[in-house]
Amino acid sequence: MKSVKLFFIVFILFISYTFGQEKSNWSVEAHGGFPINIPLPLTIKQSGEPTIKLTAHFYSEPFVPPVYWVYRFSKWKNNKAWEFEMMHQKLYLKNTPPEVEYFSITHGFNLLMINRAYKFDLFKDKEFIFRIGGGIVYAHPENSIRGKELNQKQSYYNLGYYISGPTINIALAKQFPIYQRFYLNTEVKHNTSYAKVPVVDGHATVWHSAFEFIAGLGIYIIHKP
Repeated sequence: MKSVKLFFIVFILFISYTFGQEKSNWSVEAHGGFPINIPLPLTIKQSGEPTIKLTAHFYSEPFVPPVYWVYRFSKWKNNKAWEFEMMHQKLYLKNTPPEVEYFSITHGFNLLMINRAYKFDLFKDKEFIFRIGGGIVYAHPENSIRGKELNQKQSYYNLGYYISGPTINIALAKQFPIYQRFYLNTEVKHNTSYAKVPVVDGHATVWHSAFEFIAGLGIYIIHKP
């Protein structure tokens, strides 16, 4: 819920800047789906201890609450759009070494992104949408390393969230009309992120990359002909 509140705060700021600047269409989308995580390096450093290095195998449990989701607001003009998007991921380390009791980022490996989107005909009369963008990782780490458990009540307003690093985003989507301004959006996405999160007496650096398959309901909420 805290991640959802953050999303809407950023969205209000996004609308405040862009609304009314030019004739445009607005759309909002809400998706579910699942990621396929790619094994990448994880490094854990604690003061006075040997560095832990491994290739991390993360799993996500996308259908267990809080579920995996993607929200997006888009401002379209002439088949191009600026977008604000937020993705809620969960990461659980499967191959924990002996020094690590558990390592996860589960109240949100959240990605907050600004995209540029383009509608184009991939095949005759078959319109697709290509997206490319970037943003930040807003992470809530949970871990216990060598018997030292990270305190969850710290960081911003004692909520345990950290601005942790950059992310990039690319996607290919297809929309299917449902009724009037409602449509079904289906999408294949790819994100690569770098995050630096705290552990007791040190930090961990997480490289993460995943392919995501999402589908959800969209609606054009504002129309200026």
